[in-house]
Amino acid sequence: MTLIDNLDSIQDMLTRYVLTIGYILGFIGCICNLMVFYQRKLRKSTCSIYFIATSIFNLLVIVFGMTPVLVASYLAQDPSKYSVIYCKARSYTTHVFLMLSRSSVALTCIDRFALCSRNVFIRSLCQRRIALILIIIVSILWIVIPTHIIIYIDIYPPGRCSASGIYQIVYTIYAAIVTSIPLIIMIVFSIWAIQSLQQTQARIRPIINLTNENLNTNINIRRRDIQLIAILISEVVVYVFSTTWFPVNTIYTVITANIFKTTDRLAIEGFIRYLAVSFLIFLNPCSLFYAHLFASKTFRQECQQLFFRVCKRSPNSNDRGFQATTEVFHNQKQINRLYVRQQIDHN
Repeated sequence: MTLIDNLDSIQDMLTRYVLTIGYILGFIGCICNLMVFYQRKLRKSTCSIYFIATSIFNLLVIVFGMTPVLVASYLAQDPSKYSVIYCKARSYTTHVFLMLSRSSVALTCIDRFALCSRNVFIRSLCQRRIALILIIIVSILWIVIPTHIIIYIDIYPPGRCSASGIYQIVYTIYAAIVTSIPLIIMIVFSIWAIQSLQQTQARIRPIINLTNENLNTNINIRRRDIQLIAILISEVVVYVFSTTWFPVNTIYTVITANIFKTTDRLAIEGFIRYLAVSFLIFLNPCSLFYAHLFASKTFRQECQQLFFRVCKRSPNSNDRGFQATTEVFHNQKQINRLYVRQQIDHN
């Protein structure tokens, strides 16, 4: 077998088997994410609202983006190679839902940074009403902005659904920019959120008394928020790993468009483009739920409790999910002083 045949065979196996498994697990994962974050004790948080939006957008990516790819792998001919309407609709919807998902994660990073900020005004932006408004605005923008795809994406010889001519260059620049901006926002604001959180933890000095009255702190950071930040960081890592290759490959394709290439080089570039455009980019929405499980112990506990509730069973262990971690961080030194004082009073 030639190199082209080998790469085509590998591509078919990745699509038919790996993506199919990812499709099933991703669909289940998105539903589980929605069930966890939509619980009453969690959906009041602005971060949970963004997680719910991200799960919905990822579910749409799986249904409207991955389904055509999987179906086409079992057909004798991909419908996008001969149906112009199908070609345009598939390109537009996949792009819109992917950008909505990325933008939602970027907004989550900004929200967590605002929560940990020392500025009172910035912290005041962490409101459910503002989160819902931003999601609606972003949704409208990403429905309108990519309309050029419907106009200019078409079927070009030899039966390829893509851009062509000057628009190919324009689309390459556009794709690189709109894909890179959410990634940059994710990385920058995640770093700032972690730095602000570290500074906040060092600054917090809870006031604890024997009557268990209200605890006064400069900023009330709860364990639940820490866990939500950990979940968010896992999403950012997955997004960076799976999405970075798309703008890089797109820019490379345009830069080397006029360079003579051998058949083997074209086959390798085609396979790399498949990984960047049709494989890794779809594994991303399928893997977020499992990244959450890996990143957060309390998320795993919450999923376990949810499973028991759905099955109408009671877990042997106590409720130790997100609700059990909403208490404020206590200053260990003051707790020790309280213990010593109790011992003295007892004696």
